[in-house]
Amino acid sequence: MEKINNLKILIVSQYFWPENFRINELTCELKKLKHNITVLTGYPNYPEGKIYNDFLNNQTRFSKYKGINIIRVPLIPRGQSRVQLIANYLSFCINASILGLIKLRKKEFDIIFVFQTSPILVGIPSSIISFFKKTPQILWILDLWPETLTAMGILKKKWQIKFVRFFTNLIYQQFNIILTQSKSILNIIRKYTKTIETFYFPAWSESNTLPKSIKIAKEIEEKKSLFTIIFAGNIGEAQDFPSIVKAVSFLVKINFKRFRIITLGNGSKKPWLIKEIKKQKLNPYFEIMDSYPPTRMPSFFKHADALLVSLKDEEVFKMTIPGKIQTYLTTGKPIIGMLSGEGAKVIKEAKAGLVCNSGDYKNLGKLIIKISKMSKMEREDLGKNGLNFCKKEFDRNYLILKLESIMKNLIKK
Repeated sequence: MEKINNLKILIVSQYFWPENFRINELTCELKKLKHNITVLTGYPNYPEGKIYNDFLNNQTRFSKYKGINIIRVPLIPRGQSRVQLIANYLSFCINASILGLIKLRKKEFDIIFVFQTSPILVGIPSSIISFFKKTPQILWILDLWPETLTAMGILKKKWQIKFVRFFTNLIYQQFNIILTQSKSILNIIRKYTKTIETFYFPAWSESNTLPKSIKIAKEIEEKKSLFTIIFAGNIGEAQDFPSIVKAVSFLVKINFKRFRIITLGNGSKKPWLIKEIKKQKLNPYFEIMDSYPPTRMPSFFKHADALLVSLKDEEVFKMTIPGKIQTYLTTGKPIIGMLSGEGAKVIKEAKAGLVCNSGDYKNLGKLIIKISKMSKMEREDLGKNGLNFCKKEFDRNYLILKLESIMKNLIKK
């Protein structure tokens, strides 16, 4: 059989650069392997909920990313309400299915790769394009539906859950191969897609390790007298910030005050967090900052004595490995986790930090005290453990080559 080298790949994702998602890096890595990449995506509006001003002022500048062609379709920005978020999902689905197909009418592809965070609706335009172009497609699942919607309180009635599960499974059946970001999700998917090939395909780190040459971020004031904890990423419902606030309140009540939590990110829960901190007079213990590009994150992580990850106490989140865990592991910094399931298992197996169950804010407070009282060498050992584990389990080069192999084997069939 003829050897397959350069693939023509269409990547379908509601989110793409300048929005910060792993699909950006995956796309660049496939480009480095000499594949021809086209991306079908929407107008950038995540996480602020409004179309980026830079994009509106000069759309042409956002039609290419590191030599990769980008086809964009309009969508309703996600806004701050649930109704607008649903409109955002539906508008991308409809416009990508119609306008996307029109804009791609003269292009041919060997394979379609779909990046599926929420919503699963992204599988509809890809399947329509796949049907008309007779092209096989691969789905990478990062959010499990309808479980995520149930955990977020969007679906409450049994008939709603059953309908979304039926609809989701119908979409799954359109794919040749399904990849999942955790082994628990893989087991769930296999129950519903027995005739479809499935593989475990975890995320890798978005950041580099912290070389000594990295300069410390000037946006954060150095306070060596305080134990500095950094939370980086989305500030949303899933991250359970109410429990984090409770943990801080608990620490203050027991007179442990020589610490601060710095958040780097945005999200739907951020306005609530700012308001709650002010209401409970916890301002001395929080520093709330905005998002920064992945290239800047190492300079911020350099401030950290420990890194914080948390997830709500919901079954679907127990099946999830938060993407920030892989990033945290590569920093060589110890991790404090308030989460259960797969994410907790990774931290424990790596011996990279301390973990308590989701929602257990008192134990989170106790872990903060415990890790702050460790010697610098003990914390460095935890960080080194995490770095070594990440190199073994979440190596980017290995994972990208694995994906390339999966793609090529699919084409050969």
